[in-house]
Amino acid sequence: MLARMNVFTKMTLLILLFLIPVLILYTYSNRESVAVIENEIQSATTNRLSTFASSIESNIYQLSLYGISIGQDSSIQEFQLPDNRIPYERVRLSGAILEKMNLYNAASKWHSTITLYFPRIRQVISTEYYDSPAYDEKEFSEPFPQTWVYKDNSFIWHTTEPTTEMSEPGKARLITKISFPANQLAALLDQNKQNNRGDPFLFHAGLGVISNSSANTTLMTTLADQLKSLPLQEESGFRTKLDDTEYYVSYIRSKSLDWYYVDYVPMQQILSPVTSSRNLFYMSISVLLVMSIVVIFTLYRSVQLPLLQLVKGTRRLSDGDFSVRLDNPKHNEFSQLFIRFNIMAQRIQALIENVYEERLRRREATLKQLQSQINPHFLYNCLFYIKNMARMKDEEAVVAMALNLGEYYRYITRSEKDLATISEELKMATNYLKIQALRLERMSFTIDVPCDILDKTVPRLTLQPIIENAIIHGLEPKGEHGEIRIRGVSENGINIITVEDSGMGMTEEQFVKMRHDLVKPLDEHMGCGTWNVHQRLTFQFGDESGLIFRHSPLGGVRVDITWRDNMDK
Repeated sequence: MLARMNVFTKMTLLILLFLIPVLILYTYSNRESVAVIENEIQSATTNRLSTFASSIESNIYQLSLYGISIGQDSSIQEFQLPDNRIPYERVRLSGAILEKMNLYNAASKWHSTITLYFPRIRQVISTEYYDSPAYDEKEFSEPFPQTWVYKDNSFIWHTTEPTTEMSEPGKARLITKISFPANQLAALLDQNKQNNRGDPFLFHAGLGVISNSSANTTLMTTLADQLKSLPLQEESGFRTKLDDTEYYVSYIRSKSLDWYYVDYVPMQQILSPVTSSRNLFYMSISVLLVMSIVVIFTLYRSVQLPLLQLVKGTRRLSDGDFSVRLDNPKHNEFSQLFIRFNIMAQRIQALIENVYEERLRRREATLKQLQSQINPHFLYNCLFYIKNMARMKDEEAVVAMALNLGEYYRYITRSEKDLATISEELKMATNYLKIQALRLERMSFTIDVPCDILDKTVPRLTLQPIIENAIIHGLEPKGEHGEIRIRGVSENGINIITVEDSGMGMTEEQFVKMRHDLVKPLDEHMGCGTWNVHQRLTFQFGDESGLIFRHSPLGGVRVDITWRDNMDK
């Protein structure tokens, strides 16, 4: 396949084969690089969110632990004794307890509100100075949840002392209530956003979101709607597309708050350097491809077109069109080549014309010679027949042979032209067949040739040698009644006269030998009748004309005499 391509096609394929592997390898490398960076982004986002969640969970755990341990303080235990009814002592203990709670708040990273409820003495101590709550039994009629509760933009956690009274807080010695505002978490989200590229927030399917102060509320709302529709796990991440931008979303469930820490980062923003590098490479490939196309087009105009013109000229020259001339208006190496080609074509044309004229003269001389070889052959056969009929005292046969022989020589001695019509050939064949029918007395013949063939011309004495062979080699050796049929047909400019007999026939080996003898030079061991007819038809009408031998349905041999109309001049 590659060997059949021209030089231009091979060069084009070579350029493409150079660019395609480079493009494929870079695309694969770019995809691998992007995949690695995306994995790093996902891992970094998850790790950053995990660190942030761990920090919050640690602070919440400290608050919860303080709520449990505060009940062990001696001042609190002394304050809740029912028999301690001295007002001064209670005020002193209350101040000491409040001082300790304020010291904890001062040491803690978070600002929280700590409220102590003493059900036995119905007293309340709180770090909330401006809104000191009163003791309300209805507030402790329901069991406390085991987790932090979000209410009025604050997270609240209750514990009892002893802890076994969480289900019936009204019976406890001490109830500790710790709360911190949601904006405390928002401040931590702001701090986390300043240190990183993400946009973290807290999400709860039923309670909404807690965002940082500079959050994109539109994106956050859309993302919250997606999170509501997903079966969230303890910790995971996914990729999503928001406002035609792809994001990676990571989330972790808070075991203390029962909320989800969520963070999302735009993938394209981080991948922009890689994308810019990729686009620059593709632009370079495009420029290289355009330059390659320009080079290919220049080669096509300067090399391929002249080569195609030269190939077309040589093909026409090889097909026999020696009048072909090439024209190249450009002054380059090909113009010199075209000039040499034109000189060569002109000389070959002159030489072929001389050879053709000489061939015509030789063909005419050969036709004359071949025709002269047939005349004695037929004459000898006729004279021997007359001799035999004279011995047999068959005057009618002698007269018929003499008359037909006279007609025959009158026909062949008309030397003004070498061709005869089929009508003239059939008339001569009829005379010959009548002579043979008289001689054999056991032969019949039929002639069925359409009128449109009768005016066609063939070399003189084309039919007679074929009919003669059919009688001598086919019917006579068989020793019984025989038949000869002559038919004609003309289709698509091809004319065929068929002569077939019911004689002895020939074997396949004899057919092969006969076909071989028709095309080789004549020697003394060959009969000259059919050979001369075949040679004259070939000389006159071309290589596709001549004799074709095959088996006849009558049992003998069928001979097709074939020639074309376009050579019939």
